[in-house]
Amino acid sequence: MFKAPRFWYKKNDTIISNSLYPLSLLFRLGTKIRAILSTRKNSALPVICIGNIVVGGAGKTPVAIKMGELLKKNGYNPHFVSKGYGGIESSNILVKEWHSAKSVGDESLLLSEVAPTWIGKDRNKSFILAKEYGANCIIMDDGFQNPTLQKDFSIVIINGEQGFGNKRVIPSGPLRESISRGISRANLIIVIGEISNDVKEKIPNTVPIIYAQFRISKDNKIYKNQKITAFAGIAYPDKFYNSLEEEGAILEKKISYPDHHIFDENDMLHLAEIANLTKSVLVTTKKDFVRIPKPYRSLVSTLDGAIEFEDEGLLVEILTNLLENKINNLTL
Repeated sequence: MFKAPRFWYKKNDTIISNSLYPLSLLFRLGTKIRAILSTRKNSALPVICIGNIVVGGAGKTPVAIKMGELLKKNGYNPHFVSKGYGGIESSNILVKEWHSAKSVGDESLLLSEVAPTWIGKDRNKSFILAKEYGANCIIMDDGFQNPTLQKDFSIVIINGEQGFGNKRVIPSGPLRESISRGISRANLIIVIGEISNDVKEKIPNTVPIIYAQFRISKDNKIYKNQKITAFAGIAYPDKFYNSLEEEGAILEKKISYPDHHIFDENDMLHLAEIANLTKSVLVTTKKDFVRIPKPYRSLVSTLDGAIEFEDEGLLVEILTNLLENKINNLTL
């Protein structure tokens, strides 16, 4: 599994980044050629795409979960569509409670706790299956860069703490595409946390921005002054570690694994040994927790929280207007 190299988030250019830059130019060219040659398939349902410009976690899944909750609260029947990244299942299936992160991916398991969730390589087929099973709208977690997928409304997530790194396209930087190209296709920007002026300058005034925060659950106050061994297999673990420290936890150890790492028995025994030696409590993210073998989950606590939008009413208004217009057009 993938682990973001540190030089991607260095403020100044590095030798490694500069040496990889020619490959980044080739990647950008390949992306443009793919967009020109690809044919987009239309969906019978309105599709809200939640994506990002950087590789790895900017907070797409927590935003998708919150958005699913809001749409259900307002009378809609959303289904999630995901590729099922990190899982070995490639066929189009509905995620069930007996599935594991190894089979369908960790993000899909979390989404399925909120609304029906479809995974599979062919997401256009998942759109069709969702409609057959009663969905009246789709929330697509990722897929922003895929030109074959319909997107009626594209939301780009920016993690304020993460930003755009060194602002270079992979492999010399963390970007999936150039900032200008990505932002030009966005209908809405959701910023999690605070963003620096140099990041804000990249967003034109024509694109609306809604700010959000990841609020830690009040139940997590128990971590104050508690000795913690924190571990995570996510793309940007520093946000998790910082959140624990902000809650007053004493981090004895910080152990990072590659993104979407599937924990096995040896991992858990190793972590338990560290916690025992440091007389600390094992704590991870909810996303990591679903990748832990069930016999070992009782050894681990999670840092729980949820996305809160500063202007939730505006977001609901934007989404409901979009959905009503699309649904009305489909029924004409």
